[in-house]
Amino acid sequence: MSERDAVLGAWRELRERGEDAVLATVVHVTGSAYRRPGARMLVLRDGRRVGTISGGCLEGDLARKCWWLTESGQPLVRIYDTSDDDDGAWEFGLGCNGQVYVLLERIRTSEAESALAFLDGCLRSRTPAAVATVIAAGHSGRAVGDRLLVDASGICGGSLATSALKTVVAEHAVRSLADGRSCLARVDDCEAFIEVLAVPPDVLVLGAGDDAVPLVSMAGTLGWRVTVADGRPAYATADRFPGATRLVLLRRGELPADLDIDRNSVVVMMTHNYPLDRRLLPHLLDRRPRYLGLLGPRARSERLFREIGLPVPSWVHAPIGHDIGGDDPAGVALSIAAEVQAVIAGRRGGELRGRLEPIHAAVRETGTPPIGSVRGERPRFCEVIGGIRAS
Repeated sequence: MSERDAVLGAWRELRERGEDAVLATVVHVTGSAYRRPGARMLVLRDGRRVGTISGGCLEGDLARKCWWLTESGQPLVRIYDTSDDDDGAWEFGLGCNGQVYVLLERIRTSEAESALAFLDGCLRSRTPAAVATVIAAGHSGRAVGDRLLVDASGICGGSLATSALKTVVAEHAVRSLADGRSCLARVDDCEAFIEVLAVPPDVLVLGAGDDAVPLVSMAGTLGWRVTVADGRPAYATADRFPGATRLVLLRRGELPADLDIDRNSVVVMMTHNYPLDRRLLPHLLDRRPRYLGLLGPRARSERLFREIGLPVPSWVHAPIGHDIGGDDPAGVALSIAAEVQAVIAGRRGGELRGRLEPIHAAVRETGTPPIGSVRGERPRFCEVIGGIRAS
C-alpha cells in the first residue's frame, strides 16, 4: 500500500467514526527538502500519525503542536526554515538548507474533508484531476485553505468556484493538469498551490511464477494497480498475490477482451513460456503501452521479434530491468520495479551522485509575483522563531 493510500484509508475510517484529525500537507518548498509539495500526513487525536512530510525531522514537532495551532478551526501555514545557519534548525535534525511550507487543517472544520473525498474519488475512478488551494490570501478576500477542484471536464467544486478568482485559478489548474505538473500560481498577492493528482499506473504482469510474487508486492507498495495474468489456475491465486487488483486466467493463450491496455499501461512479460510470449507479443505491440518489458536474455527477445518479422523496437525493454546484479526473485523484481519507476517519472535511472541537476524537478511558478516576493520580504504569515519560521 502506498503512503497516499494509507492516508486515505485512515481518513475513511475517521469519517465513519465521526472523528476529527489534522491534515498536514506540504504546499511549497524552496531550496532543498526531503518531501515535495503534495506530501500529506494525518495526525489523530491520540497522537498517531499516518503519512510523512519530511525525512522524519518535522513530524514530531507538528504532531505535538498541530492541535493547538488549529484550535480556532481555521487553516494555517507553518513554515520550517533551515536556510539559515542557526542552531534552532539543527535541533530538529534538519540541515537540508531549504524552507518547507506546511498547510495545517482540521478535517471537520475546513475544506480538507471535501478535498480528500475528491482525491479518493479520482483515484477510484482513475481520473486525473487538480486541486488548487489558497496558501496566502493577501487582499483577495479569500482565506487560506479555500479550494477549487478541477478535472478534465472542468470545475467540480470548492469554495473558489463562486469567487472572483475562479476563472484565473481554473486556467492555471487546467494548464497544470494538461502538463501533468503541479505549480504555485500567483494572482496579485494571492497564492495558490495547484496539485496535480496523477493516477497510478495500471501494471499487467504476464506470468504468475514465483519471481512474479515479489514484483507484485513491490508494485502494491508503490501504489500501482496490478493485474496478474497466467494460464495456470493454481498459480494465479489471491493467496499468492494478495496485493493484486485483478487475477486473470488466460484461456488458449489469449488476452481477455475487457483487459484494457493503452498508452499509459505498464506490461511486464515474465511467463517463462516462449510459445505464449510469441502469441501475445504482436497484440501488445499493437497497443503500444507506456512500458513493455520482456524477461529473459537478449537472444531470446531477438529471436521472438525475428519470428514475428519485426526488429526489436527501441521503446521495448528487452532484457527487462536495471543492471543492479539481481539474480534471485527479489533482486530481479527490484530491478524491474526500478526501471518501471524511472520510465514513469521520465528519468534514465542510474546513480544520483552522477546527476548534475537537482534531484527533484522544481515546482513551476506562474502568475504575477506576490508583494512580498517583489520586495524580497518574508511571507506575511510567517514569524521567526529561532531558526524555524512558523506561522
